[in-house]
Amino acid sequence: MGFQADYRKLEDRMRRLAELEGNIFLPNLEPKEAAKYVLICMEPSLGRWARSRKEAREKIEAGFRNFISSIGDFILHYCVRNYLCHSLEGYHITDLSKGAMKTKKADHERFKRYDNWYTLLMDEIALIASPNAHFFAVGKKVFDYLGKKRFPFPLTYIIHYSDQAAKARNAAIKGREKCFQAFAETVALNDILSVARQVLKENSVSKEIFELIISDLAKKNLTVSRKKLIFSYKIAFESVLS
Repeated sequence: MGFQADYRKLEDRMRRLAELEGNIFLPNLEPKEAAKYVLICMEPSLGRWARSRKEAREKIEAGFRNFISSIGDFILHYCVRNYLCHSLEGYHITDLSKGAMKTKKADHERFKRYDNWYTLLMDEIALIASPNAHFFAVGKKVFDYLGKKRFPFPLTYIIHYSDQAAKARNAAIKGREKCFQAFAETVALNDILSVARQVLKENSVSKEIFELIISDLAKKNLTVSRKKLIFSYKIAFESVLS
């Protein structure tokens, strides 16, 4: 059995658990190689990329995947590729639980739900992570949960990319304001768009989904707040490398 077959079996187990919970399994972008860096987020949200369960299933069947639906997703991809990974190092972004749900539902008994998914997360790590992989908890809720579970691998906290966590961006640059001002001049929306195109092409999404995502992303603004987010990731990733 090869990697792809093993990964499909793992996805089947994830799908069954998501459906058992009454949620929709949203597949991740499939890793192409062993991941030197693994970023662990919370759970897929339902509403931004699909307004109904029917629309969600149709998009997934057409090739839609997790972590390609928002400017925050692509900021994370951009930062990993520019400030963390060298050319021959792979990375993988995943969620602790894999069932897409409304944000309000996600807050309900979150740690209990994470307990149900933890074994699958560890199986995912065993399959896709390199032996010397470093892990990042994206958001304090994930970091706190993994700490509670005594997560057995090197783990670094980074702030979540959701605009709902925007206040944390100011805290991340405190004391580095001058450095940030200089840095802010070096990044633009076109940089994020370029990485978005790379990610989508590498994962062979359909032409329709590709154009829809890029068209939506091109309408966004790389605000000062989002530049602070990029800067905070740059600091966090470079500190791990040092």
